[in-house]
Amino acid sequence: MDKNRKVIRKNPIPEAFRGKVYLDPTYDPAFKEFFGSEAALKDFLDGVLDLEGDDKIKTLRFRFEEPVEFRLPERKKVVFDIFATTGTGRFLNVEMQRLEHDFFIDRTILYKAFLLIKGKKEMENSPEFKALPADLQRRRRYQLPETVSIWICDFDLPHAEGEYLDEWALYSRISLKGGSARPLSEKNKYIFLSIPNFTKSADEVKGAVDVWLYLLNHARDGGELPDFGSGVVEEALERIRVDNAADELLSVQEKAMAHEEDYEIMLAGAKIRAQEEGHAQGHAQGLAEGLAEGRAQGRAEMAEFLRSKGVSESIIAEALAAK
Repeated sequence: MDKNRKVIRKNPIPEAFRGKVYLDPTYDPAFKEFFGSEAALKDFLDGVLDLEGDDKIKTLRFRFEEPVEFRLPERKKVVFDIFATTGTGRFLNVEMQRLEHDFFIDRTILYKAFLLIKGKKEMENSPEFKALPADLQRRRRYQLPETVSIWICDFDLPHAEGEYLDEWALYSRISLKGGSARPLSEKNKYIFLSIPNFTKSADEVKGAVDVWLYLLNHARDGGELPDFGSGVVEEALERIRVDNAADELLSVQEKAMAHEEDYEIMLAGAKIRAQEEGHAQGHAQGLAEGLAEGRAQGRAEMAEFLRSKGVSESIIAEALAAK
């Protein structure tokens, strides 16, 4: 992409993006632009899967916002941020998760179950599988493809103790007890990446995983970013450069940010009310001072929480004044 190309605009750049070099790729619209080429996604996946040399992904097909639906017996549906298939029959989904919630681990397991079933169906519908003799197809009726579920998280990872990369698999309790644990199957893998836990400077970046995490972490800072000598990275950055973004992309990105801001305000309000209600119980027992202190503490905590999420001071003031 040409850095110097002129974008014809019908509308001025929205206030939210003025003074910014890049769009924040942790939001869905810019995320799709950022990883919107086969080369970029392959480079990211090769790094995450630790593939080198001849083991690197040769061909890759991918789709954004891939809906997956089954009857179990009721209809269940999930939407993968990215669904990808490699030429060697590996199935992957990549999720960008900005907010942590109580059932995050449950959600990752559910998405993996859907990925596994979808991969199984697509494997059995492939020309290669259908070309097998009928008896061999029957013998392979329980064969599973390799599936990898990758979660890019804008929060600390469960059980990761501050590390920015973790991997989950299925293990035997006996092997764990014996200290020689190996996954029961190499076909079933979860990989988790934490953006805020990645604290390396640009000079400390080593390898593809570091590169992409560094960019995801710092694109929202406002300034120029290094391309680390990679044409693939340079092109990815140009796709999310504010000056290159079409009006439609800026519009949907702004809406995505506003929608999440509204959600965070509602979440903050719920936490403030919970704080106040808890101290109100104390007040009922004669702890009036504790109530007032709790309200002040709760509001201060929520203001700090919203600031950490990038919510503007004017919105924070409105949210707190309404409670």
